[in-house]
Amino acid sequence: LLELTPCTLRTWGELKEGMVLTVEPGFYFVEVLLESLLADEALMGHVDVARLEELRPVGGVRIEDDVVVTATGCRVLTNVPRTVEEIEAVMAGQAWPVVASTCRQYNGTPPS
Repeated sequence: LLELTPCTLRTWGELKEGMVLTVEPGFYFVEVLLESLLADEALMGHVDVARLEELRPVGGVRIEDDVVVTATGCRVLTNVPRTVEEIEAVMAGQAWPVVASTCRQYNGTPPS
């Protein structure tokens, strides 16, 4: 796994308390790469082909978060449902509360 450090982040400078940035993790089904994967017998042992074919039409997914850098980590400003249960409840018409309990805070020691 890639260890995220200030050198691996795509920023133009040092992150400082109070700065706001967008975190955009995602994955995409790239047809040329999928064709290469499907042609490689050694790799196909690691692929659930039925699940791949089920999800392939989706094209991919990206979840964006706006975060503010704090003295001890970051606070996520984005406040949306994340779990399957939360998303399905909102899609069924349940209100999504914007309260402190649905916000996320991460604390940690910054890399040296």
